[in-house]
Amino acid sequence: MPKTLPKRLLKEPLIDAVFECRFTGKYPASNILPAFLFKEFGSEAKLERLFNSDIPEAVRNNEPNLMYAPLLRLVFEKYTFLVGDRSIAVACNLPYQGWASFKNQIINTIKILEKSGVANVVNRYSLKYVDFIPLESTKEQVDAVALNLKVGEHMLIDQDYQVRMEIKEGDFFTIVQLVSGAKFTKPSEEEKSGLVIDVDTIKNVDSLPVSDFEAGLDSVLEDIHTVSKQAFFNCLTQETLESLEPKYD
Repeated sequence: MPKTLPKRLLKEPLIDAVFECRFTGKYPASNILPAFLFKEFGSEAKLERLFNSDIPEAVRNNEPNLMYAPLLRLVFEKYTFLVGDRSIAVACNLPYQGWASFKNQIINTIKILEKSGVANVVNRYSLKYVDFIPLESTKEQVDAVALNLKVGEHMLIDQDYQVRMEIKEGDFFTIVQLVSGAKFTKPSEEEKSGLVIDVDTIKNVDSLPVSDFEAGLDSVLEDIHTVSKQAFFNCLTQETLESLEPKYD
Protein backbone atom coordinates (compact mmCIF):
# COMPACT_ATOMS: atom_id res chain seq x y z
CA MET A 1 0.00 0.00 0.00
CA PRO A 2 1.34 3.48 -0.79
CA LYS A 3 2.36 5.56 2.24
CA THR A 4 0.01 8.32 1.07
CA LEU A 5 -3.32 7.33 -0.43
CA PRO A 6 -4.19 9.02 -3.73
CA LYS A 7 -6.95 11.62 -3.69
CA ARG A 8 -8.21 10.38 -7.03
CA LEU A 9 -7.33 8.26 -10.06
CA LEU A 10 -7.34 9.79 -13.53
CA LYS A 11 -8.10 6.36 -14.98
CA GLU A 12 -11.07 5.69 -12.71
CA PRO A 13 -11.70 1.91 -12.44
CA LEU A 14 -14.86 2.18 -10.31
CA ILE A 15 -18.01 0.59 -11.74
CA ASP A 16 -20.23 0.50 -8.64
CA ALA A 17 -20.44 2.28 -5.28
CA VAL A 18 -23.16 1.58 -2.71
CA PHE A 19 -23.81 2.75 0.84
CA GLU A 20 -26.35 0.69 2.80
CA CYS A 21 -28.00 1.34 6.17
CA ARG A 22 -29.94 -1.38 8.01
CA PHE A 23 -32.33 -0.45 10.78
CA THR A 24 -35.23 -1.44 13.00
CA GLY A 25 -38.50 0.48 12.98
CA LYS A 26 -42.22 0.33 13.57
CA TYR A 27 -43.34 0.47 9.92
CA PRO A 28 -42.22 -1.18 6.65
CA ALA A 29 -39.95 1.41 5.09
CA SER A 30 -40.80 0.38 1.53
CA ASN A 31 -44.34 1.69 2.05
CA ILE A 32 -43.22 5.14 3.21
CA LEU A 33 -39.69 6.08 2.14
CA PRO A 34 -40.28 6.32 -1.64
CA ALA A 35 -42.69 9.25 -1.13
CA PHE A 36 -40.05 11.13 0.89
CA LEU A 37 -37.39 10.42 -1.74
CA PHE A 38 -39.62 11.64 -4.56
CA LYS A 39 -40.44 14.79 -2.59
CA GLU A 40 -36.77 15.53 -1.91
CA PHE A 41 -35.23 14.65 -5.27
CA GLY A 42 -38.09 15.18 -7.71
CA SER A 43 -40.65 12.98 -9.38
CA GLU A 44 -38.60 12.34 -12.52
CA ALA A 45 -37.40 8.90 -11.51
CA LYS A 46 -37.90 5.33 -12.62
CA LEU A 47 -39.58 3.16 -9.97
CA GLU A 48 -39.11 -0.60 -10.22
CA ARG A 49 -40.47 -3.39 -8.04
CA LEU A 50 -37.78 -6.00 -7.40
CA PHE A 51 -38.19 -9.76 -7.24
CA ASN A 52 -38.18 -9.90 -3.43
CA SER A 53 -41.27 -7.70 -3.27
CA ASP A 54 -43.33 -10.67 -4.51
CA ILE A 55 -42.35 -12.75 -1.49
CA PRO A 56 -44.98 -12.51 1.28
CA GLU A 57 -44.04 -10.09 4.07
CA ALA A 58 -44.48 -12.78 6.73
CA VAL A 59 -41.91 -14.95 4.95
CA ARG A 60 -39.43 -12.09 4.54
CA ASN A 61 -39.76 -11.15 8.22
CA ASN A 62 -38.79 -14.64 9.33
CA GLU A 63 -35.96 -15.27 6.91
CA PRO A 64 -32.62 -13.63 7.89
CA ASN A 65 -31.44 -13.55 4.28
CA LEU A 66 -34.56 -11.64 3.20
CA MET A 67 -35.23 -9.30 6.13
CA TYR A 68 -33.02 -6.55 4.70
CA ALA A 69 -33.47 -7.33 1.01
CA PRO A 70 -34.31 -4.38 -1.26
CA LEU A 71 -37.88 -4.41 -2.56
CA LEU A 72 -37.93 -1.25 -4.69
CA ARG A 73 -35.43 0.53 -6.95
CA LEU A 74 -35.73 4.27 -7.61
CA VAL A 75 -33.44 5.49 -10.38
CA PHE A 76 -32.70 9.21 -10.49
CA GLU A 77 -30.26 11.01 -12.77
CA LYS A 78 -27.09 10.59 -10.71
CA TYR A 79 -28.08 8.18 -7.96
CA THR A 80 -30.18 5.09 -7.45
CA PHE A 81 -31.97 4.15 -4.22
CA LEU A 82 -32.70 0.60 -3.10
CA VAL A 83 -35.42 0.45 -0.45
CA GLY A 84 -36.40 -2.52 1.71
CA ASP A 85 -38.62 -2.75 4.76
CA ARG A 86 -35.57 -2.47 7.04
CA SER A 87 -32.93 -1.01 4.78
CA ILE A 88 -32.05 1.80 2.45
CA ALA A 89 -29.11 1.98 0.08
CA VAL A 90 -27.85 4.71 -2.20
CA ALA A 91 -25.79 3.79 -5.27
CA CYS A 92 -23.87 5.97 -7.70
CA ASN A 93 -24.86 5.95 -11.35
CA LEU A 94 -21.93 6.08 -13.72
CA PRO A 95 -19.92 8.16 -14.21
CA TYR A 96 -18.92 8.28 -10.54
CA GLN A 97 -19.32 11.77 -9.13
CA GLY A 98 -16.47 11.48 -6.62
CA TRP A 99 -16.41 10.90 -2.88
CA ALA A 100 -17.41 14.43 -1.85
CA SER A 101 -20.60 14.25 -3.90
CA PHE A 102 -21.35 10.67 -2.85
CA LYS A 103 -20.86 11.48 0.85
CA ASN A 104 -23.17 14.47 0.59
CA GLN A 105 -25.83 12.27 -1.03
CA ILE A 106 -25.50 9.69 1.75
CA ILE A 107 -25.91 12.38 4.42
CA ASN A 108 -29.03 13.73 2.69
CA THR A 109 -30.43 10.19 2.47
CA ILE A 110 -29.98 9.52 6.19
CA LYS A 111 -31.60 12.87 6.96
CA ILE A 112 -34.60 11.74 4.92
CA LEU A 113 -34.62 8.42 6.78
CA GLU A 114 -34.70 10.23 10.12
CA LYS A 115 -37.37 12.67 8.95
CA SER A 116 -39.62 9.89 7.67
CA GLY A 117 -39.89 8.31 11.12
CA VAL A 118 -39.75 4.75 9.77
CA ALA A 119 -36.49 3.87 11.58
CA ASN A 120 -35.89 3.85 15.32
CA VAL A 121 -32.36 2.50 15.54
CA VAL A 122 -29.52 1.69 13.13
CA ASN A 123 -28.10 -1.84 13.33
CA ARG A 124 -25.53 -1.86 10.55
CA TYR A 125 -24.05 0.27 7.81
CA SER A 126 -21.70 -0.57 4.97
CA LEU A 127 -19.80 0.91 2.04
CA LYS A 128 -19.18 -1.22 -1.03
CA TYR A 129 -16.96 -0.39 -4.00
CA VAL A 130 -16.53 -2.51 -7.11
CA ASP A 131 -13.62 -1.71 -9.44
CA PHE A 132 -12.83 -3.15 -12.85
CA ILE A 133 -9.29 -3.01 -14.23
CA PRO A 134 -9.15 -3.93 -17.95
CA LEU A 135 -6.36 -6.43 -18.63
CA GLU A 136 -6.35 -8.80 -21.57
CA SER A 137 -4.26 -11.76 -20.46
CA THR A 138 -4.81 -13.93 -17.40
CA LYS A 139 -1.17 -13.46 -16.36
CA GLU A 140 -1.64 -9.69 -16.36
CA GLN A 141 -4.66 -10.17 -14.10
CA VAL A 142 -2.53 -12.26 -11.73
CA ASP A 143 0.39 -9.83 -11.73
CA ALA A 144 -1.83 -6.78 -11.17
CA VAL A 145 -2.52 -7.56 -7.52
CA ALA A 146 -0.40 -8.15 -4.43
CA LEU A 147 -1.34 -11.80 -4.19
CA ASN A 148 0.77 -14.90 -3.55
CA LEU A 149 -1.29 -18.09 -3.78
CA LYS A 150 -0.31 -21.74 -3.80
CA VAL A 151 -2.69 -24.69 -3.73
CA GLY A 152 -0.79 -27.91 -3.12
CA GLU A 153 2.06 -27.87 -5.61
CA HIS A 154 0.36 -25.36 -7.90
CA MET A 155 1.42 -21.72 -7.82
CA LEU A 156 -0.93 -19.06 -9.16
CA ILE A 157 0.91 -17.81 -12.24
CA ASP A 158 -1.41 -17.50 -15.22
CA GLN A 159 -4.62 -19.27 -14.15
CA ASP A 160 -8.05 -17.77 -13.66
CA TYR A 161 -8.83 -17.24 -9.98
CA GLN A 162 -11.42 -16.09 -7.49
CA VAL A 163 -10.25 -15.12 -4.01
CA ARG A 164 -12.32 -13.96 -1.03
CA MET A 165 -10.78 -12.72 2.21
CA GLU A 166 -12.50 -11.41 5.33
CA ILE A 167 -10.44 -8.78 7.15
CA LYS A 168 -11.10 -7.46 10.66
CA GLU A 169 -9.73 -4.00 11.36
CA GLY A 170 -10.87 -2.33 14.58
CA ASP A 171 -14.67 -2.18 14.55
CA PHE A 172 -14.82 -2.67 10.78
CA PHE A 173 -15.19 -5.92 8.89
CA THR A 174 -14.09 -5.85 5.25
CA ILE A 175 -14.78 -8.52 2.64
CA VAL A 176 -12.35 -8.35 -0.29
CA GLN A 177 -13.01 -10.38 -3.42
CA LEU A 178 -10.73 -10.65 -6.45
CA VAL A 179 -12.16 -12.14 -9.63
CA SER A 180 -10.20 -12.63 -12.84
CA GLY A 181 -11.68 -13.23 -16.29
CA ALA A 182 -14.48 -10.72 -15.78
CA LYS A 183 -16.24 -8.93 -18.64
CA PHE A 184 -17.49 -5.35 -18.57
CA THR A 185 -18.90 -2.99 -21.17
CA LYS A 186 -19.16 0.78 -20.81
CA PRO A 187 -21.78 2.65 -22.86
CA SER A 188 -20.63 3.14 -26.46
CA GLU A 189 -17.52 1.00 -25.87
CA GLU A 190 -16.60 -2.57 -26.74
CA GLU A 191 -16.66 -5.31 -24.12
CA LYS A 192 -13.38 -5.68 -22.21
CA SER A 193 -11.83 -8.45 -20.15
CA GLY A 194 -10.21 -7.73 -16.84
CA LEU A 195 -9.99 -8.02 -13.09
CA VAL A 196 -12.73 -7.16 -10.59
CA ILE A 197 -11.81 -5.93 -7.10
CA ASP A 198 -14.84 -5.93 -4.82
CA VAL A 199 -14.43 -4.28 -1.40
CA ASP A 200 -17.35 -4.36 1.05
CA THR A 201 -16.68 -2.65 4.41
CA ILE A 202 -19.22 -3.26 7.17
CA LYS A 203 -19.79 -1.98 10.70
CA ASN A 204 -22.36 -3.46 13.06
CA VAL A 205 -23.70 -1.10 15.73
CA ASP A 206 -25.73 -1.86 18.83
CA SER A 207 -29.17 -0.29 18.28
CA LEU A 208 -27.86 3.23 17.67
CA PRO A 209 -30.68 5.82 17.61
CA VAL A 210 -31.11 7.21 14.10
CA SER A 211 -30.77 10.78 15.39
CA ASP A 212 -27.39 9.97 16.97
CA PHE A 213 -26.24 8.21 13.81
CA GLU A 214 -27.22 11.20 11.67
CA ALA A 215 -25.54 13.67 14.04
CA GLY A 216 -22.14 11.97 13.75
CA LEU A 217 -22.45 10.84 10.16
CA ASP A 218 -19.78 13.05 8.61
CA SER A 219 -16.94 11.51 10.64
CA VAL A 220 -18.53 8.05 10.42
CA LEU A 221 -18.43 8.21 6.63
CA GLU A 222 -14.85 9.44 6.54
CA ASP A 223 -13.79 6.54 8.77
CA ILE A 224 -15.47 3.82 6.72
CA HIS A 225 -14.31 5.40 3.45
CA THR A 226 -10.69 5.41 4.65
CA VAL A 227 -10.85 1.73 5.67
CA SER A 228 -12.40 0.81 2.31
CA LYS A 229 -9.89 2.88 0.38
CA GLN A 230 -6.95 1.34 2.20
CA ALA A 231 -8.28 -2.16 1.50
CA PHE A 232 -8.51 -1.41 -2.23
CA PHE A 233 -5.04 0.08 -2.57
CA ASN A 234 -3.60 -2.77 -0.49
CA CYS A 235 -4.66 -5.09 -3.31
CA LEU A 236 -2.65 -3.30 -6.00
CA THR A 237 0.96 -3.64 -6.98
CA GLN A 238 2.87 -0.40 -7.43
CA GLU A 239 2.90 -0.92 -11.19
CA THR A 240 -0.88 -1.30 -11.29
CA LEU A 241 -1.33 1.79 -9.15
CA GLU A 242 0.83 3.87 -11.48
CA SER A 243 -1.12 2.63 -14.49
CA LEU A 244 -4.27 4.17 -12.97
CA GLU A 245 -2.53 7.59 -12.88
CA PRO A 246 -2.95 8.51 -9.19
CA LYS A 247 -3.17 12.14 -8.10
CA TYR A 248 -2.27 13.19 -4.58
CA ASP A 249 -3.38 16.85 -4.55
